[in-house]
Amino acid sequence: NMYDLQSTIALSDVTGEPIASVVHNLKTTKKVYSTYDDNIDMKLTHMEEILLRANWIRDNIACENKPVHIIDRESDVISSMRGFAKEGHLLLFRGKDNSKVEYFDKELNKKIDIKQSDLADKLPLGELVKSIKYRKKDVEIYANECEITITRDATKSTKTEDGKIKIIKTKGDPLKLRFVVERLVDKDGEIVAQWILLSNVFDDDITASTLANWYYYRWKIESYFKLLKSSGFNLEEWQQRDPLAIFKRLLVVSNASMFVWKIANDKSNNARRIREILIQLSGKQIQRGIEWTYPALLSGLESYLTTIDLLTRFSVDEIFKLKDELEDIIGFKM
Repeated sequence: NMYDLQSTIALSDVTGEPIASVVHNLKTTKKVYSTYDDNIDMKLTHMEEILLRANWIRDNIACENKPVHIIDRESDVISSMRGFAKEGHLLLFRGKDNSKVEYFDKELNKKIDIKQSDLADKLPLGELVKSIKYRKKDVEIYANECEITITRDATKSTKTEDGKIKIIKTKGDPLKLRFVVERLVDKDGEIVAQWILLSNVFDDDITASTLANWYYYRWKIESYFKLLKSSGFNLEEWQQRDPLAIFKRLLVVSNASMFVWKIANDKSNNARRIREILIQLSGKQIQRGIEWTYPALLSGLESYLTTIDLLTRFSVDEIFKLKDELEDIIGFKM
């Protein structure tokens, strides 16, 4: 069976630290299991479903500030962009190099249609956002921006009764967006990575650097999914066949992964002490110079919770009595 895990995670706009898992979907060949809607239409595209999800979050979760939905490259579809804008949602998403936009070229003193990659080349580095590690390399994040308009028709391919592909075009209102280029630059001044970001967040307090930093926060989510899929719970190796059983188990382990993620990203002294204890409980060897790893924190948390469960079931005297009995059986001191 093929399963597609789809999740919405809430992050702090200030620190990028995880807040909570908001929605989980598990899409199978026959049904979408979801925490927000038990009757999601299988025919919906991924972006059409995400719009419904965003509407549900808006209508059911009280937020002090309006959330900004950060989505990857697949959201660079004009019909989806217009749909989100019509519903009043704020977006930050990754653009496609070859998609064309309308831009006012000051040198030519007129509006031109231009590929997003070509427009990105026109913009200098811009503001320094922060210094980070990228693929074990010290780099600096830079961000620059301009304003664009998208006027192209929305297109959707459908199959006719005779099996042929038909392209349907739909006109829509012009869409004004911020065009942000985020670049990673190494110590030699070489651009090692570049992303084109589009956003409808028009706020003088939200700079291009802020938007670039928010997209950087999105990368951290990979640590959460890595815990789920490979280095923690090995989701892809589960042998269960019942999709509902897998979905229920997924909800449990996703919360555990969220706890570990929060512990790992908390900057307080208490969190630092907790990490030290969990690493000791994990029994895992860690490379010299590294204080912790996500898998080790997960193992330590499991050992800690097992210990807490043991202490709720038995007194300390009973636990030590059991230790003495074990020593009698195995024949040496523990």
